[in-house]
Amino acid sequence: MKLRRLYIFLAIAQLSIINCPLSIAQAQQRVVLDLDRTVRLATDSSLSAQRYQSVYNVSRYQYLSWQASRKPQFALESTPAMYQRYMTQRYLSAEDIDEYRQQRTFYSQAGITATQTMEPWGGQFYGSTQLGYLRTFGDQNQTQFMTVPVTVGYKQDLLFYNPLKWDRQIEPLKLQRAEKELAYGIETASEDAVAKFFALALAQDMQRMAEEYLASCDTIYAIAERRYKIASISKAELSILELEKTNARTTLANARISRVRAAQELATYLNMEPTTDIELIIPTVAGPLHINAAEAIAYARENNPQYLESRQTTAEARREAERARVEKNFSVSLDASIGLNQVADRFADAYRHLLSQDMATVTLSIPLKDWGKRRNAYLAAQSLVEAAERAEQERARDTELDVALTVADFNERQAIVETARQALTIAEDAYAQTLQRFIRAQADAYSLSVAQSHWQTARQNQIASLQNYWLAYYHLRRLTLYDYQRHQTITYK
Repeated sequence: MKLRRLYIFLAIAQLSIINCPLSIAQAQQRVVLDLDRTVRLATDSSLSAQRYQSVYNVSRYQYLSWQASRKPQFALESTPAMYQRYMTQRYLSAEDIDEYRQQRTFYSQAGITATQTMEPWGGQFYGSTQLGYLRTFGDQNQTQFMTVPVTVGYKQDLLFYNPLKWDRQIEPLKLQRAEKELAYGIETASEDAVAKFFALALAQDMQRMAEEYLASCDTIYAIAERRYKIASISKAELSILELEKTNARTTLANARISRVRAAQELATYLNMEPTTDIELIIPTVAGPLHINAAEAIAYARENNPQYLESRQTTAEARREAERARVEKNFSVSLDASIGLNQVADRFADAYRHLLSQDMATVTLSIPLKDWGKRRNAYLAAQSLVEAAERAEQERARDTELDVALTVADFNERQAIVETARQALTIAEDAYAQTLQRFIRAQADAYSLSVAQSHWQTARQNQIASLQNYWLAYYHLRRLTLYDYQRHQTITYK
C-alpha cells in the first residue's frame, strides 16, 4: 500500500509543484503517540483520571474512618477554668425569709472517656474517670474536690435493631463500589481518549487527502489545458476542472482548521500544551481476538460498579425497613453503669473512702395515637425495598444487554476492518491505473474524479473501521472492567 501511494505521489510531483502557505513560526513540542501511549497518558495525566482518583479517596478515607470507629475510642473532656459572679436566692431560716446574695465561684474539671461498640449486640460499653475542683468565694470561702475514679457502663436498644450489623455489611460494599467506580471512571477516560485519538487521525488524513486532491487538481488542470489547446476537450470541461481546483483549496483550508482543533482537543485532554505537535501511529486490530458474550456478562456481574450500587441501595433500603419495623409499635432502651465517687475538701481525701455510684435507666416509648404515622412509615420502607429490588433487576438487565450487544459489535468489527483494508487496496490500484490512463489521454476527467473519490472514501472508511473497532473494545473494557488482551481484571486503586 505504501509503495502504491508513493508511486501516486511521484506521478503527481512530476507534473506540478505544491505551494503550501507558511504558518507563523512557533516553538512546538513534538510528540509521537500510538494508541497504547495515548491511553496510558489518559489514565495517568488527564484531569478526568485525577478527578476520579480524588472521588475514590473520599470513599477510601470514609471507610478508614468507619474502621477506626470500631476500635476503642478515647477522649479527654475538660473545662480548664470557669469563673462566675452572679446573684443567687437563699433562704435564711433564722429570719424565715429569702434574700438575694452575690455568689462567686471558680470551677475546673477534666475527665477521660473510653467507648467501645459491640457489633454483635448493637450496644456500647463506656468507661470514664473524672476530677473536679470547686472554689466558692463569699462570707465563708470553701474548696471542694469531686472525684469519680472509675465508672463503667453499657447502653443499647432492647428491641434488637442493630445498626452496627448493617454497617458491617454496607461499609465494605461502599469501598468495593468506590474501587470499581474508580476503574470504571478511568476506563471512561480511556474510551474518551480513544475517541479523540481517532478524531485527530481522521482529521489528519482528511488534510492529507485535501493536499493530495489539490495537487491532483493542479496536475489534471495542467494536462487539461494542454489537451484544450489541441481541441481534445471542450471549454466547459476545462472550466469544470478549474472549479474543482478552486473547491480543493477551500476543502484544504477547512481540513487544516479541523486538524488543528482535533489536535488541540487531544493535547488538552492528555494535559499537554494545546500547541503540541502530535504525530499519530495508527494501530491495527488486536489480533484474532474473539470474546465470548457469556464470559463478558460474568465479568460485568463481578466488576461493574452499577451492580454494586444496586446492591448497596437495596441493602440500605432493607436496613431502613428493619428499623421501621422495630420502631413501629414501641421502643425500649437500657443504660446502666456502676462506679465510685467521693467529695472532699482536700485532694488526697477525695480518693479515700470511696462511695458507690450506680445508675440504671430503662426508657420506654409507646405511641398511644399517632394516626398511622409509624405504620405508614413501615409500609413506605417496605415499598422502598421492593422498588430497590426491581431497580436492581432492571439495571442488571440493561447492563447485560449492553455487554452482549457490545461483544457482538466488537466481534463483527474485526471482519469489517479487514474488509475496509481490502477495499482500500482495490481503490488505490483503481485510482493509480485511472491516473495513468488520464495522463495518456485514455480516460476523461470524470472517470479520474470518480476513482479519486472512491480512493479517498476507502481511506476514511479504513480509519473509521479501526476507530469503531477500538471504541467497541474499550467500551467493553469499561462495562466489564476486564482486560481481554492480558486476561486480567482492571484495577487502579
